[in-house]
Amino acid sequence: MITLKVLNKDKEVLALEKGRSITLNYNKEYQPGDSIRLESSIDKFVAVKFDKTLEESFVFIPGKSLEYDIPLANVRTGCYGAEAFSEDSHTISAREIDEEEFYSYRKISLNSHDIHGKARSFPHAHANFVTREAPMFYARNAIDGVIRNELHGSFPYHSWAGGAREDLEFTVDFGHLVSVDKIVFYLRADFPHDTYWKSVDIEFSDGSMEHAEFEGIKEGQAIEFEARETTYVKLVNFKQVSYPLSWAALTQVEIFGNYIKEDFSKMEVRQASNAKDAKHYTTDRLREEFHIANLFTKDNTRMIYSHIDRIITAGAMPVFQVLKLEAGKELAADYFLQRREMGCINVGGKGIITIDGVEYEMNPRDGIYIGMGNKEITFKSVDTEDPAKFYISSCPAHATYPTVKIDITKAKKVPCGSVEDCNKRVINQYIHPEVMKSCQLSMGLTQLEPGSNWNTMPSHTHDRRMEVYMYLDMGENDAVFHMMGEPNETRHIVMHNEEAVISPSWSIHSGVGTRNYSFIWAMCGENQEFTDMDHIETKELR
Repeated sequence: MITLKVLNKDKEVLALEKGRSITLNYNKEYQPGDSIRLESSIDKFVAVKFDKTLEESFVFIPGKSLEYDIPLANVRTGCYGAEAFSEDSHTISAREIDEEEFYSYRKISLNSHDIHGKARSFPHAHANFVTREAPMFYARNAIDGVIRNELHGSFPYHSWAGGAREDLEFTVDFGHLVSVDKIVFYLRADFPHDTYWKSVDIEFSDGSMEHAEFEGIKEGQAIEFEARETTYVKLVNFKQVSYPLSWAALTQVEIFGNYIKEDFSKMEVRQASNAKDAKHYTTDRLREEFHIANLFTKDNTRMIYSHIDRIITAGAMPVFQVLKLEAGKELAADYFLQRREMGCINVGGKGIITIDGVEYEMNPRDGIYIGMGNKEITFKSVDTEDPAKFYISSCPAHATYPTVKIDITKAKKVPCGSVEDCNKRVINQYIHPEVMKSCQLSMGLTQLEPGSNWNTMPSHTHDRRMEVYMYLDMGENDAVFHMMGEPNETRHIVMHNEEAVISPSWSIHSGVGTRNYSFIWAMCGENQEFTDMDHIETKELR
């Protein structure tokens, strides 16, 4: 589902349209401060065309939303044609992209909707220097698909220009892993006003390099090389053909390749981590061990098997397909719950779980416990426009207990915290000894009240149980700083909406957000005593 909105400077909605392939007609003149907002509930890859003068672009949108400020000022200063975003009638379109189309080999650098400055969509072009900071010379001009390089200046002769310098860097950031094997350069060729670069080095995110040499011609100049995987292409070591340094510019760079599809079909296995080793982890290494992203992808079940108490964390998001819970070779089992139990909470739209032929309707925030021995479990959505998102926790079991559906009204509610301590919250206990029986799995949902942003503070550890947190009910620009590590060696992991984190038993359990939020907790281990915690006084933390 895609939502398109036209907003004014006060973020009031002026027009709105929803669908999978939509066209929004806005029949008013744009005013300063107006913007277009795109929200995608399913995919992060969307085809957009926000104005009749812009070429449709395939964009990757972090956080599933894009705020596009109408560039009225830049229309007048050379980035766009004079007719762009003008008049009192506008056609705005966006559509979902099927996988075959998006992951195909193509020109992956095109983004006519790229915006100078902070990356709001990818691919995104940026440089370490722009001549006079003039819009006609912005880095985004070199990936907008417009090739008119016989003159210099305003649209359509705009370009990226970095002045007479040799320390220039120009980067196309894809925001995602891609494979590239060909780049075509169109140098600005307004000779004799322009000179040109005789060579440039091409840097990739893996540290490897390629070298390109140029002639002073108008036509595109291609360099081909063995395909490599990268998240960006950076141009460095610019060398002009003549001295003293003069004007050289890049009209367009076309990078060919394909986006690399992440394979979530296989269960990811993570080893247990030693507390002493974790002290030396970098940010990336810490996230590699404990952070879980992309839990919910269209018509896919993403599963992470942790050797920490052998918990499995999973997200199932059926849209058009019915998803079946499979055991996989990692479990060496005939079916998923042969030696396991599981809990599930629906954090999306209405869905249905079928357990050995019995259907259970799952409304938003409904939970269910499924005991060991149940063989066939499937997930489906009631409305493809608002798909269900089933968040799953599973651990080994030694006994069989009956399936129990627990909606949020049946969960045991435990108010705690205070406004003064910024941690007023309600703990909804779904799978818990005071609600129902399970072997070792406990699971629930904690909701922080407005004005509160700390969870589990003062912090604690529980050596006899590990825990997984999944954060939700967060806005696009919200974050939770999840605290972990031993009390005297704390670390943090920045969490965004619908991301999970594995918290070992030796680690503190706490977090603070930029505003209130919710989180699902799941525990397993030696016992189910919710109060079995070793509290850490805040003054003792380091």
